[in-house]
Amino acid sequence: MLIAVLLLALQVTPDLRQHVEAGLKAKAAGDLDGAVREFRRVAELAPNLAPAHVNLGAAYLAKKQFPEAIASLRRALDLDQNLPGAHGMLGAALLSQGYATEAVTHLEKGQVEDLLGVALLECDRAREAVEHLEAALLKRPGDPDLLYYLSAAHGALAKGAFDRLRHTHPDSPRTHQMMGEANSAAGNRTAAEEHFLAALKSREDLRGVHLALGNLYLLSGDYEKAEMEFRAEARQAPGSAEAAYKLGSVLLSRGNLPAAVAELKRANDLRPGMPETLLALGKALISSDDPGSAISFLESAAKAEWGTKLAEAVHLQLAQAYRKAGRSADAEREMKRFRELRKTR
Repeated sequence: MLIAVLLLALQVTPDLRQHVEAGLKAKAAGDLDGAVREFRRVAELAPNLAPAHVNLGAAYLAKKQFPEAIASLRRALDLDQNLPGAHGMLGAALLSQGYATEAVTHLEKGQVEDLLGVALLECDRAREAVEHLEAALLKRPGDPDLLYYLSAAHGALAKGAFDRLRHTHPDSPRTHQMMGEANSAAGNRTAAEEHFLAALKSREDLRGVHLALGNLYLLSGDYEKAEMEFRAEARQAPGSAEAAYKLGSVLLSRGNLPAAVAELKRANDLRPGMPETLLALGKALISSDDPGSAISFLESAAKAEWGTKLAEAVHLQLAQAYRKAGRSADAEREMKRFRELRKTR
């Protein structure tokens, strides 16, 4: 609308006014072909009027005719470097065609945080990209595109740090730890185990490695080795809620209920309200014939989790605890909620 006002204020011939108004009307109605036709005529009638080319460039951009948009917006900025919105639109069009380096300059001038973050990422400037993407995410929390690009930017930073670590310290304990984590994520448990054991051989006090090894053994069903590693981590880091939770969970799987309850309660004391801990503690207490205590922990977990796989398990365990406590109506309600959640997944 500002561009239309400028056009009309600066050159108000009836013919020009007619095409401007027709172009704006067509664009508002979603007739982009009509808008392009009218704004092209405006640019022909006023070739040296920068806003005429901005209107045309904006219409081309809306049609995703990026080369044409770029040409029109370049012409507009050649005529006037201070046009409102022109730099941002040109940056968007350039980025859409892969011209990220040139787009950065225009997106900076246009203060378009989200697209600037994307352009910087494509220019291998991940650290700067994170700053702008985080700023954009504050305005649009939960936006899937922003979350994707922010994840990619953090991934690029992590990869850069990992590559430097491998290059400068190829056989260090931390390199082995990182290689173990990478192989574990890729499903190569044998290689992961080798790297984790190599890390501990070089540095026995390395935190997190026993925990990672325990998780590997847990996935392979070797609960005895998993317990041993989780115990080692718990001794090394007695304040780690995760280590206490993992140890409690594997003790529960092995049927050692008193020890499981003790570790899971310790985990909950260290980090109160963690839904995974509350669920495991509820299971352990049900198995220990203490449904009253189990209900308290499971109800807290149910308040913290909605619509997830974990929430399903919480409602199922709650139903069992209520049934054991003789609360049939509550048990039926929880089973109904469990079935509803299962249907949605």
